[in-house]
Amino acid sequence: MKKRLFFIITAFVLSLVITLSLSYLLYKSYVRSNAQNRKIEHAYKVILQTSALEKFIKEAETGQRGYLLTNDSSFLNPYLSIKADIKPGYDSLKRLTAGNIRQQQLLNEAGLLMNKLIDHFQHSVYLKSRSSLVETKGYMDNLRTVFVQIQEEEMKLVKEKSVNRYEAAMPRYFTAIFLFAAIIIFISFLVILKEYRERSKYQKQLEQKVLEVNAYNVELEQIAFATSHDLQEPLRRIRTFSDRLLWKYRDQLNEDGQLILSRIDYSARRMQGLLEDLMNFANLVRGGEQLTVVDANKLMESVVSYMKQEIEIKRATIHIGQLPAITGFGKQLFLMFKALIDNAIKFSKPGIPPVVTIQSVQTTGDELMQIDKKLLKKEFIRISVQDNGIGFSNEFNQKIFLIFQRLHTGTEYEGKGIGLAIVERVMTNHNGYVLASAQEDKGALFNLYFPVPEA
Repeated sequence: MKKRLFFIITAFVLSLVITLSLSYLLYKSYVRSNAQNRKIEHAYKVILQTSALEKFIKEAETGQRGYLLTNDSSFLNPYLSIKADIKPGYDSLKRLTAGNIRQQQLLNEAGLLMNKLIDHFQHSVYLKSRSSLVETKGYMDNLRTVFVQIQEEEMKLVKEKSVNRYEAAMPRYFTAIFLFAAIIIFISFLVILKEYRERSKYQKQLEQKVLEVNAYNVELEQIAFATSHDLQEPLRRIRTFSDRLLWKYRDQLNEDGQLILSRIDYSARRMQGLLEDLMNFANLVRGGEQLTVVDANKLMESVVSYMKQEIEIKRATIHIGQLPAITGFGKQLFLMFKALIDNAIKFSKPGIPPVVTIQSVQTTGDELMQIDKKLLKKEFIRISVQDNGIGFSNEFNQKIFLIFQRLHTGTEYEGKGIGLAIVERVMTNHNGYVLASAQEDKGALFNLYFPVPEA
């Protein structure tokens, strides 16, 4: 899944880079094309102006030739307006080629030739000399040569700044890049389509699992109801009848009979306790309680008050420090602290009154590095529950949280093996963690880590 996501992101980034590159290249091509168009337009203006000048000169030369051959003064009209006709065009050419030294030199040469031609026209017309026609042709040929050079120079500049090899290869580059981008987009589409189909498949499977979980929850509720009602009823009857039997026939029962009845009553009471704990555990898994801000100090007072009889019987001492408010499930927290204190009292050393110390401190996730390194930067409220009981070997610090797991037999220490499973389940429901550490005959320490809500 991660590889596919990486591929999709990479393909998207690559396609974006290609698109941006193409956009940049197209922009540069557009800028060059505009510059080239301006150069071509400039060249054609120069060519048109030189052609116009050549036309005016040619018309004046034709008028001069016609006048000398026919002696008809009407042929002199172009000759008479030649200076007025060529001046604007010549000035325009000077401005158009102002930045080109070579063109300026050619224009100066053309200007001298045109002045010579005009002077020659004037002289030949005044003298009415036909012999000057041959000389006029030489001047005209020289002027045409200069105009051709001006036009060729302009076209040379256009060609030099036109399509170079890079720009000539641009269509091929664009085609290759577009094909590459199209292939990447097509492959990305196939991957996304496949991913979508798999996600749809997983979605259907998830919906099916949700339906199954809901069905299991319904069954769990039925079991919890049966545990709290149907299964408890026979046990209550067993205890009732065993009590009546012991009271009614106590004079007729010998010591063995009374012992058997007491064992029946003990087993029935133990079974009732197991069913009650199972019901509590099932309710923890099922959830349904609303989050509230719980005052841990008042909560501990309630737990100690509820367990007053057990505490007095064992002559236990409960030291409770200043505890913070916890955002959580009040009933679940009550069950958890009750299970921890009950565990400390049950597994106390023979002949030594239990001492349970409960205190709190705010800390970081350094102590949870062994669980997840991501917890390092998070803040936690750590509530510690420490006792002076028999402890246990640290190799069992995970096993003790499994349901119905016991480190001692029922004859050694009374217990059902579900209390610490309730503790871990409650901490899981609070997105927290529980760590246990102990040494044999030196007591046990349970650290409860509640995440501090982010501001």
